[in-house]
Amino acid sequence: MAEKAKTKTKNGEGKRAPIVAILGHVDHGKTTILDKIRETNVQECEVGGITQKISVFTVDPDCTGTQHITFIDTPGHEAFDLMRMRGGSIADIVLLVVAADDGVKPQTEESIEIIKESGAHPIIVLNKIDLPNADIEKVKREVSVKGLIPEDMGGTVPTVGVSGKTGEGVKELLDMINLVVDVEGIRRKDSLTKDVLGRAFILESVKDQSQGFVSSLVVVQGEFSKGDYVVYSKDGEIRADRAKGFVSEENVNIEKLEDGYGGKLIGLSKLLELGSSIIAIDEKDRKKAEEIYKLSEKCDEKPDDQCPDEDEQDFWGEFFGDSEEDEDVKNLNVIIKSSSEGSLQAIEKSIKGLGSDKVNLTVLDSKVGDISQSDIEKAEISRAIILGFEVDKEPGVEALAKNKRVLIREYDIIYKMVDELKETLEMLEEGGPQEEEIGEAEIREIFILSDGSKVIGGRVTKGVVKRDRKCYIVRDDDILAEGKIKSLKHLKDEITQANTGADFGLIIDPEPESVEKGDQLFCVETVK
Repeated sequence: MAEKAKTKTKNGEGKRAPIVAILGHVDHGKTTILDKIRETNVQECEVGGITQKISVFTVDPDCTGTQHITFIDTPGHEAFDLMRMRGGSIADIVLLVVAADDGVKPQTEESIEIIKESGAHPIIVLNKIDLPNADIEKVKREVSVKGLIPEDMGGTVPTVGVSGKTGEGVKELLDMINLVVDVEGIRRKDSLTKDVLGRAFILESVKDQSQGFVSSLVVVQGEFSKGDYVVYSKDGEIRADRAKGFVSEENVNIEKLEDGYGGKLIGLSKLLELGSSIIAIDEKDRKKAEEIYKLSEKCDEKPDDQCPDEDEQDFWGEFFGDSEEDEDVKNLNVIIKSSSEGSLQAIEKSIKGLGSDKVNLTVLDSKVGDISQSDIEKAEISRAIILGFEVDKEPGVEALAKNKRVLIREYDIIYKMVDELKETLEMLEEGGPQEEEIGEAEIREIFILSDGSKVIGGRVTKGVVKRDRKCYIVRDDDILAEGKIKSLKHLKDEITQANTGADFGLIIDPEPESVEKGDQLFCVETVK
């Protein structure tokens, strides 16, 4: 199969290979089914028989070299959800695997909700039909109640019974995938941004002792070839690394990966995150690579004639974004984490209906548990605020939130959360001028002059600090004071601004009552 990937690029004339993801409850046999499809024994090599990583592979089920299918085996619904939110159209078809002897379970329900939001075409796969206690009709009823109605029950979702153990029904499943592709078609964007050879999404990155950083990916446009320069964003920096090569899941060398194909990329100098977008270009020109990548990111998932040429939009404009239905309607997206199911329901009830005809309040996710790194990822992707009620933050969350520019608000009283949301919605509805952060600084010393004036000494850690601009003094996320910078000096010289890394002394009007060494200073500008 890997050898054919070098020369065969189409799934029929003018079509790419469909990308198929597989979801379902743990231990319902997702990987076992894929083992039968690719005739490997992956599951026995995995810890506890449970998928611990994402694998991607392309098969040629009828051995004709024309009907290829690419499968993504995910470690769970959460990983796929991140892929859905980042990539939008990564999967064309999603297989919902449900054990015929076990029925709908919690992860099954979560998978169903994700499938309904993904826009991909679902196929219900009833596994373990060979077991004596399998009850196919009962399971179909359970799935139907949750919103995916099988065709034989009056719905539109095809259903296939299989046995991952014996292989029964696997051929019928592959035939069904091809039938859905023929009937429903697959989503594709016909043209790439200028100078872009290919576009792909990262499914996983690992560090291999012999090969270095290895990234599993799936190509969604164009092609990636050995020797191309791969452009990606990491920690706010856009980088370009030459692709040393590609290998299949079985470590067979592949010269290039074409539209719809999956494999492993060798040659990146960084570990990339799940769902990261990468592009291929034919030359290493840092400035040009940055321009191409930024334009390509904005053009992703947009009609070709709507691809913008202007600079990137203001962060807060994107954060609150205008809805497609009405340019005057703004959105405030929130993710809620609570200490208990009872308080979660109380919060949802309290904030229900807070929006208006000018501002939408959308709860993207609400769960019990501490704030996790996955929550930060989702918030970054969807431009959401995280609201925590009586919960802690998992290790690494605070640093990640700062890096991703995700706002976390924590409460121990529900009405305070509701009041703050009301104030935010009112601010958005009123519109008008807003404050934009232009610089951060660490306060290192406090000096008292002979006339009693208080001089704040510090060093700029990010951006710039400017004279005549408003600033805030912050300690432990609490604003202690605010005022205008009326004097800004470097040593004895009066200056108009201090750049990153520069030391300064400044006087704020009105003079802050409480300011100490170790506090932070944020400098802002008023923008429309």
